[in-house]
Amino acid sequence: MTRAANRAFDGIVVGERLPALEIDVTLACLVMYAAATWDFHRYHYDTRYVNERGFPAPFVDGQMLGALIARQLMDWGGHDAFLRRLRYRLSAMVFVGDRIVVSGEVAHTRVDSGHGLAVCRVEIVKSDGTSVVSAAEGTVDFGPMAGEPAA
Repeated sequence: MTRAANRAFDGIVVGERLPALEIDVTLACLVMYAAATWDFHRYHYDTRYVNERGFPAPFVDGQMLGALIARQLMDWGGHDAFLRRLRYRLSAMVFVGDRIVVSGEVAHTRVDSGHGLAVCRVEIVKSDGTSVVSAAEGTVDFGPMAGEPAA
């Protein structure tokens, strides 16, 4: 998925589905994320280490799931949008070899301090149907509304 062109806030409809983001979780994905964030805990890349501790494979850092949600929201929002708020709770582990789908929809819109905001409910689900996050929500800010004073 690539970042959309600028979106007009007044064209966003409650219930609009965000394009799904499908990710095959590979060891390479986890190592790249670890390198980008300087989080080199062995749980995220060392198969033997995690197997010795009873896990089937290295597992995703919870913050990486937040980054994927942010990526989905920003790709949908377009070049001039930014993520004002993000919240989620982890409800299941994601391991190397899993496939996850990040999806969501516009829950509501509002204007705050002259800025158009879209609040989106987001979910991450593994291919076996397991929900990975709960209470996931992001607020995308589309900037000052035409004719509204900027805060």
